[in-house]
Amino acid sequence: MTFKTKLLLITILPLIAVSLLIGAATYYQSLELIAAETKAVEQRVLASKRQEIRNYVSLALTSIEQIYNDEPNGRETAQEEVKEILQNLTFDYDGYFFVYTLDGTNIVHPKLPHLVGGNWWDLRDDNGDFVIRNLIAAAKSGGGFHQYVWHKPSTGSVEEKLGYAILLDKWGWMLGTGLYTDDIAREVSAIRADFSRSIRQTLLVTFMITLAAIIIAGSLIAGVRFSEQRFADTKLKELTNRIFQVQEQERKRVSTELHDSISQLLVSVRYGVEMIHSEANRHPDLQSQAAKCLKTLDGTIAEVRRISRDLRPSVLDDMGLAAALGSLGKEFQNQSGITVNVTAEQCHTRLSEGAKTALYRVVQECMTNVARHAQASEVNISLKVGLQNLFLSVEDNGVGLPRPLPKSGGLGFRNMRERIETYGGKLTLSRRASGGTRIKVQMPLDNPAAKAA
Repeated sequence: MTFKTKLLLITILPLIAVSLLIGAATYYQSLELIAAETKAVEQRVLASKRQEIRNYVSLALTSIEQIYNDEPNGRETAQEEVKEILQNLTFDYDGYFFVYTLDGTNIVHPKLPHLVGGNWWDLRDDNGDFVIRNLIAAAKSGGGFHQYVWHKPSTGSVEEKLGYAILLDKWGWMLGTGLYTDDIAREVSAIRADFSRSIRQTLLVTFMITLAAIIIAGSLIAGVRFSEQRFADTKLKELTNRIFQVQEQERKRVSTELHDSISQLLVSVRYGVEMIHSEANRHPDLQSQAAKCLKTLDGTIAEVRRISRDLRPSVLDDMGLAAALGSLGKEFQNQSGITVNVTAEQCHTRLSEGAKTALYRVVQECMTNVARHAQASEVNISLKVGLQNLFLSVEDNGVGLPRPLPKSGGLGFRNMRERIETYGGKLTLSRRASGGTRIKVQMPLDNPAAKAA
């Protein structure tokens, strides 16, 4: 094997190997993200439908409440009036109400009138589920949901349906309604398609970069002569150094994103599980399961993938910075048991959205550090809005900073400072005289540079 061939293999094979590893890691991490995202979508849409169904049931109860309670002109007349109201009470394209007696006899069904008068106690859906039995059981238990498959009037097909049933105990009736959930599957499929397209694009870009690198390396090495070996070695070192620089830059960016977003959420969850583990001394099985969960969370924190730089906490968009800090403090207090006092003034439109996100992330990082290191029992968060500047402080009564005080702090402190300085602000770290740590932020309001950022 010639020297040129060896040099070619030494250069190209590592590029191919690294590209394959990057492609494989991207692919599998993307699969995990798809699974997590689709699950979150399913849960969000399902929760929305549950609330929507409850609202419809409340509307129906309001419509029949007076007749049901007072029974004017006798019970039979009242029941007939209620049947008529429910028969005509529909919503959406496929929304309606149905009524069964507790022995499974249908007395109201606007969409399938052939069911009225029949006993359907033993009716099963296509999955073998006893639909009417389970809906009546849910109603008897105080009202509840049950998922099954049922005829969809608008399409004529059998689809998944989320039903909700309550008990009209005075008359021995089960009143129910529901919403079809086939749209959830469509939304999940659309999300999967978008992610799959992104994965293909990422792999294609990786392949093109690898191919370009191979072509460049091959072209350089093909022209190398033995007399130019030193020159080739120098160029190869420069290329290697450049690759290392790019890798370090990418690692720093990814580290910043992971440290400032998903990591805090996972650490918060881990803290809660750790509390369960420490309090489960009398329940070995629970303690063992909690220990497994802690181990899984540790692995997840290590493997969590890149977060988009412009990701924003939804609470900021929905309620603003002051309310978001209050929500963050309450959530941290519930999870950690540490008392959190939040005093926050509204800054409204006097601060850019990016600056609000930066301040929120700083407080998030502070709370993470308190949970990890401070051994504190109380945290005070203060947000004050002046004429030209905004002032934020986070104080705890924990063990305080180590001595001597670090000049630059760790990765988290450096990330916080970089975030604040991006918007023209200043962040300082100090010890409290009474013990504990204090972080102060001063940021200008109506800052043109911040708005541009």
